[in-house]
Amino acid sequence: MLVTPPLIYVADDDALTRELVEIQLGRGGYAVRTFPTVEDLLGAVAAAPPALILLDVRMPGLSGLDALRALQAAPGGSEIPVLMLTGEGRLDRIVQALQLGAAGYVMKPFTGKALLERIGEVLQAKV
Repeated sequence: MLVTPPLIYVADDDALTRELVEIQLGRGGYAVRTFPTVEDLLGAVAAAPPALILLDVRMPGLSGLDALRALQAAPGGSEIPVLMLTGEGRLDRIVQALQLGAAGYVMKPFTGKALLERIGEVLQAKV
């Protein structure tokens, strides 16, 4: 029986972060698609919803918080767990993201192991 790995979308405006996260998640057995903008992410979510989204808080154009609002308003969007990626450590933005429906957050810089553990926790809680 063929088992399809969970699909994770990663939206971050930093190409190096996207690449490193993609490598780590691939090693963890996940299928990954990356996006440089929230607009690109939202278009992909509408076409093929992922198992989880990793979303940078600060993005050019629409922010990660804007994306959370859009996901909450989209059919089925609120059922996709979202982990926020943030390097700011601003408590107000973290609280706002959680209030908007984020499943949690990961502080930058992070280790691959810590990221995989956090994703595993969120996906397990979804089951």
